[in-house]
Amino acid sequence: MNNKIDKCKRFIEEDSEDIDAWLNLGDAYYENANYNEAIECYKKVALELDPFSSEAWNNLGLVYSYTEDYEKSIDAYKKAIDFSHDDAIIYYNLGFVYEDKGKEFYGEAISYYRKALEIEPTYLDAWNNIALIFRDNEMYDEALSCYQKALKIDPDSTFILENLAAVYYDKKDYDNVIFNYNLALELEPKNANIWNNLGEIYYEINDYKEAIKCYQKALESNPYLIDAWNGLGLSYIFSENYEKSIESYERAV
Repeated sequence: MNNKIDKCKRFIEEDSEDIDAWLNLGDAYYENANYNEAIECYKKVALELDPFSSEAWNNLGLVYSYTEDYEKSIDAYKKAIDFSHDDAIIYYNLGFVYEDKGKEFYGEAISYYRKALEIEPTYLDAWNNIALIFRDNEMYDEALSCYQKALKIDPDSTFILENLAAVYYDKKDYDNVIFNYNLALELEPKNANIWNNLGEIYYEINDYKEAIKCYQKALESNPYLIDAWNGLGLSYIFSENYEKSIESYERAV
């Protein structure tokens, strides 16, 4: 048995109405993927010990969302909002559920993400998720606008820079793709995935010399990155360096 679970259970044995102990036990079950047990702990608080606990209702929403019981998740989050009108995280979580439900619910998702941003304008994940929805709907300029706002909040966010590069890729604006990947690499010069992505861009625009350099940098950081070995092999083929290409594929194998 998990030590944290055991500890929480002992607290509950000493005091069966210890709200924090029930919430902590729910958290421990959730962390161990014991979702049914987690739900029962949070319900113990939300339905019996403290019906006004926004934390318990929010956590219930989280577990229901994770188990794809979306309607119960939405109901729980809305209960949490009833008792905590100014908690940006709950609005964000509610937006995330609607996003998970599918494209036909994107409007509701954006609405709740924007509500989270009204409360917390620097909520980076909310800006990112709105941008992802715009990108999924091929509204690339709107997505770019969100990412630019996110970068004003955190200019050193590599995941925002990578996502920004992805939108420019959709627009086939390869100069800006390369520019943003390079900004990300200034922040994380040993990030193998970014080097690999940059290599793929150079490969796509037929600049095999630069592609090879990028794939090699990726493999310096992660020698087991199969995509980089494969990209390196292809780049060597188009550079007519067949021996190097064979070596790359052999390493991949």
